[in-house]
Amino acid sequence: MTQKEIQDTLSTVNRAIEGNRLKDAFDGIKKLLGGQQNWALADSLNEIETNYRYMIHYLTDGGKDPDQRNIYRQLQRNTYKLAQDAAENLCMKTSSLLFFEKSRVLMIRQPISIDEYREMINKQMDTFAVLDLLEDGYEKNSRMKLNAQAHEHTVSDLFYAVFAGPRANDDLIESYRNFMNDTIIPINDKCMLVSALTMNVMQRFDSKKIGFMIDVAQFGVPETAIRAVIGLIPVFQIYASRWKLYPEIVNRLEVLADDPLFTRRTMFALIQYIQARETEKIAKKLTEEILPEMMKISPMIGKKINWDEWIGESNFEDKNPEWQKILDESGLSRKLEEFSEMQLEGADIMHSTFSNLKSYPFFHEMSNWFLPFDGHHSQVQQLISDLADSNQLLKSLIEQPIICDSDKYSFCFSIMLMPAEYRKMTISQLSAEGDEIQKMIEEGVALNPNQKEEMICRQYLQDLYRFHKLFSKKSDFIDIFALPLDFHKIEILSPITGTPENLQRIAFYYFEKNHFEEALEAYTLLAGEGLQNAEVWQKIGYCRQMLGDIRDALDAYLNADLIDENNPWALRRIAQCYRLLKQPKDALEYYRRLEQLKPNDLNIQLNIGHCYLELKNFAEALNYYFKVELIDGSNTRAWRSIAWCAFLSRKFDIARSHYAKIIESKPNAQDYMNAGHVELCTDNIKTAIELYEQSLKLSDSFDVFISMLHEDKDELREAGVNIELLPIIVDKIKYDQEENQ
Repeated sequence: MTQKEIQDTLSTVNRAIEGNRLKDAFDGIKKLLGGQQNWALADSLNEIETNYRYMIHYLTDGGKDPDQRNIYRQLQRNTYKLAQDAAENLCMKTSSLLFFEKSRVLMIRQPISIDEYREMINKQMDTFAVLDLLEDGYEKNSRMKLNAQAHEHTVSDLFYAVFAGPRANDDLIESYRNFMNDTIIPINDKCMLVSALTMNVMQRFDSKKIGFMIDVAQFGVPETAIRAVIGLIPVFQIYASRWKLYPEIVNRLEVLADDPLFTRRTMFALIQYIQARETEKIAKKLTEEILPEMMKISPMIGKKINWDEWIGESNFEDKNPEWQKILDESGLSRKLEEFSEMQLEGADIMHSTFSNLKSYPFFHEMSNWFLPFDGHHSQVQQLISDLADSNQLLKSLIEQPIICDSDKYSFCFSIMLMPAEYRKMTISQLSAEGDEIQKMIEEGVALNPNQKEEMICRQYLQDLYRFHKLFSKKSDFIDIFALPLDFHKIEILSPITGTPENLQRIAFYYFEKNHFEEALEAYTLLAGEGLQNAEVWQKIGYCRQMLGDIRDALDAYLNADLIDENNPWALRRIAQCYRLLKQPKDALEYYRRLEQLKPNDLNIQLNIGHCYLELKNFAEALNYYFKVELIDGSNTRAWRSIAWCAFLSRKFDIARSHYAKIIESKPNAQDYMNAGHVELCTDNIKTAIELYEQSLKLSDSFDVFISMLHEDKDELREAGVNIELLPIIVDKIKYDQEENQ
C-alpha cells in the first residue's frame, strides 16, 4: 500500500469507530494487516474482536451488564490504538515522512532514556559552571564552544527521541516529570521537550502524554506552561471525536475551567490562533499595497524633503509638513496607521519580512524551529564574535517583543551578510528601538501584569506558524493553522469557551476578522443561552447578511429592534433588507422612522425617495430627490435619481437637464445610456445614437452595452418608444464603428 492508501484506510477505520461501527473498523484493520505477517497485531485484533462478539452475544441473550458502557468505550479505545499501530507498522518500512525517518533511526541505535538525557544535560551544565571560573582567553572560549555544541546536540537528539518516541507508560511519564522538575535543566531545554511532545501527540494519539501536557500547562513555569497550552489546543481539535472515550481527561478540563490562570492562558492562546489566520492577509497587504506605494512616492519625497534636515534632531512634523501631506494624498498614511494598529493588536507583521530568511542550514533541522532564542548558541556566537557591539545586539534582540525566536536567529545569520556600515547602522537602530520598547514594556506591565506571558504566547505561535508554513518538510505535518476555526465547538474546551464572557470574546474576534460563518455560530450559541441583547442580534443579522441570507438577517435585525428600539444602525439595516427583498413599502416604514431620528441625513432622504420610486409614486420620489439637491447642490446621486425618476414620470425636460449636468461631471456608461433614452423618447434619434455610442466607449464590451440596452426595453416601451427601432439603432452604431476604424 502507498502512503496515501494507508492514510485513507486509517481515516476510514477511524470514522467507523467514531460512528460506532466496530465491525467495519475491524475489516479495515484487516486490510492494513494483510501481508504484514505481524502476529502480535493480528492476535490483538483477534482478541478485541472476540471480546466484542462476546459482548454482543451477552447483550442479545438479554444479559444486562452495568459496566457495558465502559467495556464498549475500552473496546473503541483499543481499536483506535490497534488501527494506528497497524498503519504505522506499514509506514515504518517505506514512508519518507520525517516522523518515520526519525523512528527508524531510533530503532537501529542504542536507545537513550529520558533520565539519561537528563544526566547528560546536568553534566554539561556543571561543565559550563566550571569553565566560567577560568580566565578569559582562547582556551576558555574554545572549551565553552565545544561544550555548547555538545549541549545543543544533546537537546536536538532529545527532541527527536521525544518526537518519534513510542507511546508512554507510567515510567516514561515519571521520567518526563523528573526532567521538568529538575532545577538544573535550563528552561529552554524544557521548552524543547514540550514542543517535541506536542508534535509527537499530533502524529499519534497518546492519552498519557496528553495528560502530562495538561500537568505542564497547569503547574509549569510560564515558558513551558504556555507552550503546553498552545500545543493542547490543536490536539483538542484534531482528536475532537475521541474525548468522549477519555472521561478522565474531560473531567480534568472541567476542573481546570475553575483555574483563572489556566483559563486566561487558554483564552489568550485561542485569540492568537484566530489572529494568526490574518498573517497571509497582512503579508499580502504589505507586499502589494504598502511597499509599492512607498516605492511610488519615494522620488517625490526625495524632491520635497531636505534629507539633511530630516535626519536632524528637529521634530519631523514641524520640519517636513509636506511629507505628511504627500503620505495623506497617496493614501499611504491611512494604510500605515492601519498597519500600526494591527501591530498593537499583536498581528504577525514580520512574517513576510523574515519568510525569505529561512534558507540557512540552521533551519534544515526540524528541532531548530522550536528553539527559544539563545545568544549563547554556538552558531550565533560564531557569527557575531567579531562584532564590537555584539552584547548590545543580543540584548536588543532578546527584548524585541515583535520578533519571534526563529526570526531572531534569521536576523543574526543575515546580519553578517550586510556591509559593515549597514550592519553598524542596523545594530544601532535595533538598540535604540530596544531601549524604547523596554520602556514601553515596563510602562505596560504596570497596566497589564500579564504582558510578558502574552508576549511569550504570541512569539511561540509565530514560531509555530513559520514552521508549518516555511519548513522544507512542512507537508509531513498537519497544518494546525488550516484547521477549522471551531474553537467555540470543541466540546472538551466548552467548560472554558462556553461561558458567556469567553464565548463573547471568541465571537468578537471571529467577527472582527470577518470570519462571519464562525461568528454567526458563536453569536447564535450566545443567543440560545439567554444572552439576547441587541448587540448579539445585530451581529447575528450582520453575519447572515454578509453570508447572503437576507431573510434570516432581517429576522435577526427585527429581534434587535424589539430589544433596543430606534437604534439607527439596526433601523438602516432593516430597511436595506426590505429593499433587497423587494418590499419597498416595509423599507419605507423604517426609513421614515430613521428620518425622525436623523432629519438632516441626506442618505436617508435619498433612500426614502428610492422607496417611493420603487412603489411608482414618482411625485413623492421627486420631492425627496429635489430636497437633497436643494441642500447639497453637488450631490450627483441626487442628480441621477432626479433624472431617472423624471424620465419614468415622462418629465423629459427635467431628465435632460440633469443628465446634461451629470455628463459635464463624471459620467459613466449608464449615464450616457439613460441620457440617450431621454433623447429617443423625444424623437431626437441622432442625438440618442451619439449618446449611446459614448456609452459603448465606456462599457467593458459590446455585449455589456447590448445587455444594458435590453434591460431598459420595458421602460422605453412604457415611455412610448417603438422597440422595433432598437435593432436598427444598434446596426447604425456598428456601421459607425466600422467607419471610424
